[in-house]
Amino acid sequence: MIETRLDSYRAKRDLSRTPEPAGQGAVRPAKRLRFVVQKHAARRLHYDLRLELDGVLLSWAVAKGPSFDPAERRLAVRTEDHPLDYGDFEGKIPEGQYGAGAVMIWDRGYWRPEGDPRIMLEHGKLRFTLDGVRLKGGWALVQMTRRSGARGRDWLLIKRRDAWAAPGEGAALLHTLTTSVASGRTVEEIAAGQRPAPRRDGVTRSCRSAERMADEIKRTASAAAGAGSSGRAAQAQVLGVAITHPDRALWPDDGRGQPISKLDLARYLEAVGPWMLRHVQGRPCALVRAPNGVLAPPRFLQRHPGRGAPAQITRVAVTGGGPPCFQLDRLDALAAAAQLAAVEFHPWNCRPLQPEVPGRLVIDLDPGDGPPFESVVKAALAVKDRLEGAGLVPYCKTTGGKGLHVVAPLADEKGKTTWAMAKSFARRLCQALAADAPQAYVLSASLDQRQGRIFLDYLRNDWAATAVTPLSPRARPFAPVSFPLAWNQVRAGLDPQAWTLRTAATALVSTAAWADYLDAERPLSDALHRLT
Repeated sequence: MIETRLDSYRAKRDLSRTPEPAGQGAVRPAKRLRFVVQKHAARRLHYDLRLELDGVLLSWAVAKGPSFDPAERRLAVRTEDHPLDYGDFEGKIPEGQYGAGAVMIWDRGYWRPEGDPRIMLEHGKLRFTLDGVRLKGGWALVQMTRRSGARGRDWLLIKRRDAWAAPGEGAALLHTLTTSVASGRTVEEIAAGQRPAPRRDGVTRSCRSAERMADEIKRTASAAAGAGSSGRAAQAQVLGVAITHPDRALWPDDGRGQPISKLDLARYLEAVGPWMLRHVQGRPCALVRAPNGVLAPPRFLQRHPGRGAPAQITRVAVTGGGPPCFQLDRLDALAAAAQLAAVEFHPWNCRPLQPEVPGRLVIDLDPGDGPPFESVVKAALAVKDRLEGAGLVPYCKTTGGKGLHVVAPLADEKGKTTWAMAKSFARRLCQALAADAPQAYVLSASLDQRQGRIFLDYLRNDWAATAVTPLSPRARPFAPVSFPLAWNQVRAGLDPQAWTLRTAATALVSTAAWADYLDAERPLSDALHRLT
């Protein structure tokens, strides 16, 4: 049946000449229906909306792209069904082929039909909710009727009125968000053949595999190696952002006797940015800045952009008023943060674009100057067992300091999950651990009360609370990095400061840690009932 539905797709293409997928590869199943929006610079620039259903991607060509303004109805022409692995496609269709031009993954994520999608399609009105990196909330596709009463291929894509609607600002999103959510490239860069396109496993936004990241990291490392002291100033531009004072040493020693410069920081963030952004995008983010280096004043935490803040960095308002917060939504925003000498990145733990909704639990295991690190490893495994017992999926990372973070992604329960619930769950879990092993754990940060015990910090699970993001450098000697771990690495002998700004990008090539993180979201409400 699926093969028959793809006949039109294959008939229009010479699959021996185009890099587009033939639709014969297996795509990893997902628990939720996936969607992708691809910016397509064909003869006429347009955006292709594709919704997964019954083993294929239903497709519409949206001439002007999606609009967040409910008053704007965008023409969406139904096209042939596409194979599921087309959702991973980013590249250039050669001249002479159907749809010749560059294709960029502008957005992707999951969609939920509000009813039986087959019946809604038959009746010409499909209502659905999008949960993507950029597109959120309720939408509708409405089929247009011809004068004869017949219905053709023309539909209208309409944003429904909800918290995600932006009346009067429909086109702003397309004008400001011009890079790929998969590779960080613009459609012009894809057309020019800059960097091979990273491939994903079935539109799941999963982490890059070794093959997908290797080329970018090699390119970045090569650029850094070729930038001698005499040539750096001329090359001080990263992702289109001018890096002033590129030779300024932010860390005086990388552990090998060499300083780490502002330009080194920018190039590191360029290399790891596509992975790192998934844990930062859409969330207010505090920056630790060190304009004169991590060992010299001033060094300060900044939550709100001041006058003259780089345009690449989003300014986001949050409930309660006050000045807007930093938000890093694009790769070039990371480079702009490097220009500000931002040496640490601490995002909120909310869901993307939903600061009032917890998006992950974070248990911070802080040994202070007390117990050996083997005790922290045991604590992480104990937290893992408790989270799994509650039905959550835990992940672990170093902090770049002496401790570990255990993190569990949370599902969007459409208003059911609150910060009070998240904090209560984390507190109860930590209280249970401390009750079982009072000689090992304490819930107080006071040094007087620790007495050689590990501080179980559950307070990061509250509104506006932050935690250092994976792959963020730290303002500490030798530039350690918070690094994602596989659970088989969390064992005796683990060195929590083994990954540094010099080594982390290359290490990321050979790890599959956190690869399924974005597919592992689980409901907090269920976990609260299961917590023992």
